[in-house]
Amino acid sequence: MKENVKYPGYIGVSDVSTQSFEQMRVEAFFEGQPSLMFDEPEGFDIGDPPELQGRSRGWSPVHAQLAALAGCTSITCAVVARDMKFKYKTMRTKIRSLIDIRGFFFDLHLQPQYEQINFDLVFDTKESPARMKAFAKEVDRRCPQIGLFHKAKMPLVMSWYRMGEAKPAHEDKFDLPKGATPEEKLIAQEKAAAKSKKKK
Repeated sequence: MKENVKYPGYIGVSDVSTQSFEQMRVEAFFEGQPSLMFDEPEGFDIGDPPELQGRSRGWSPVHAQLAALAGCTSITCAVVARDMKFKYKTMRTKIRSLIDIRGFFFDLHLQPQYEQINFDLVFDTKESPARMKAFAKEVDRRCPQIGLFHKAKMPLVMSWYRMGEAKPAHEDKFDLPKGATPEEKLIAQEKAAAKSKKKK
């Protein structure tokens, strides 16, 4: 990394450093802020030797990545809402990632990958579904973290809810195959496996 270099004014520079400690513990540092500890969950067994097993002392890198996506999107929502005069009182998000980890542990010819990411955003708002759609499209266009996930072509479902409603006011599906979603296929696969076990 080059030090003491200048970039155009429109380039935002973020510097983070890490240091590895015993077992699976890694700490990340950002100048002027408390450090963030990463560690795989206890029982997340990546095999021998035992000292490579996590202890649940901090965030896993995957959780931190998802939190970054949610945090960046939430901040982008605030900026876009101001610009579009889109009114909401509060918002909350929930993200679930489904990762095929076989290539990390057991099947070393596979590349571990996200099968699907589900991202729910819930707003306390009276804005119409049409306004929600326009708002979602602009947030999608302007959020750097969403753009990163798009570049990686990760299967992503973003559901935009109005608080108290069971169905989303708007939903986007990115980089998903036609037909059943990866999540639906995984659920069907698990049901078939459970049914097969019962027969035996």
